[in-house]
Amino acid sequence: MTSDPHRAIIVIGAEEPTEALLAEAERYEEVFVVARRVPDPGDRWVVDDDRAEAAARGRLARAVARLRGRGVRAVGAIGDEDAGSAREDARAAFPTAVALPS
Repeated sequence: MTSDPHRAIIVIGAEEPTEALLAEAERYEEVFVVARRVPDPGDRWVVDDDRAEAAARGRLARAVARLRGRGVRAVGAIGDEDAGSAREDARAAFPTAVALPS
């Protein structure tokens, strides 16, 4: 399957996307953002899934808003905490998109 030069995927972890990554994403007409559901490092023994989900939703909303503010058509979803699984899920949603390193 060939890549679509107009669509990209960004997978973000516990950090906000960098300015460089957002600038790279501006080259694409449509970007699918996956915010990984990363547990708080302070949750050593019991992981608070609700808190991880809420944090991912916040990162996702901010990333999508920043991309839209740059004129990029952006959508997104919450993904698995594992980066590889999150990227595979994104590929299922946007199968021909270019995966940007994040």
